[in-house]
Amino acid sequence: MQEFDNLIKYCARQFDAIPFCSNCTMLRCRRCDTQNCYNCLTHIHSINTKDEHYSCEKITYNYVLKHGYRYASEMAWAFYHIRNFLDFTIPVNIFSVGCGPSTELYGAAAAFRKYSFNYYGFDLKEIWKPIQDFNIDNFTDHSYTVKYYNCDFIKYVNNNSIQCDILVLNYFLSDFIKYNPQDCDLFIKDLVSLILEGRFHFIIINDVMLLYNDGTGYSCMEKIARLLHSTENYLFDYRRFHFANPNEYQFEYGEKHDDKIGFMPIIAEAQSFSPFARCGSIQLIIRTIRKHKS
Repeated sequence: MQEFDNLIKYCARQFDAIPFCSNCTMLRCRRCDTQNCYNCLTHIHSINTKDEHYSCEKITYNYVLKHGYRYASEMAWAFYHIRNFLDFTIPVNIFSVGCGPSTELYGAAAAFRKYSFNYYGFDLKEIWKPIQDFNIDNFTDHSYTVKYYNCDFIKYVNNNSIQCDILVLNYFLSDFIKYNPQDCDLFIKDLVSLILEGRFHFIIINDVMLLYNDGTGYSCMEKIARLLHSTENYLFDYRRFHFANPNEYQFEYGEKHDDKIGFMPIIAEAQSFSPFARCGSIQLIIRTIRKHKS
């Protein structure tokens, strides 16, 4: 897909333009003799790292170049799964929380290629803004609206009486609970209240395949599912999926997806970053079904 190739080329140019370790807040650089920031990213993504986050703009470009093919592909599979349930006679509204570089935007563009949609990304971290600004320009000539908000998602939905077709939490919950477990717990409770009000037709949660109950995206996903219940107006359907085959310490989370990535081929600008070439997440897709009143 040309738009995704454009993103990869942009991130590669920006990565090359920024000197290593300039304006970086990492306590210690872990790049060693490599020519990228992936060792630092691996440290940031470690379940035990709670004092360092995305530390400089250069790391954000490395993030997309390493993870972008995988994350966009995982989300494309999820969008394909729900596509037949959506009404495309009007633009589909997609809200994404903790969107970062918006890999799910490219998954949506691939799955909904013939249709119109509005994408609204929410993220409190300003470090992603250069990529977000690029995304807006990248889709200027399409029948898509791409907008970003640097504000609290729950407050925004409540203050504006928002209802939307698809809510996306793409690698958001595992990050949130690791750094802010108490705030994450409050977010989940507020989110469940909104879901029970019928604010979202579909909720797509895509996250890392760590299948234990404390401090993981999986634990958050299942907590949301446990807290939901049928109401006077709505009931909920749950579909669970996994891409990678579980190891000896894991179980099969729902149905098996094909783990091949889309957006092929991996273009030359990305190859030196050795991007992940297989999907590997777990997904929980929740459908809100309005009851027919007699």
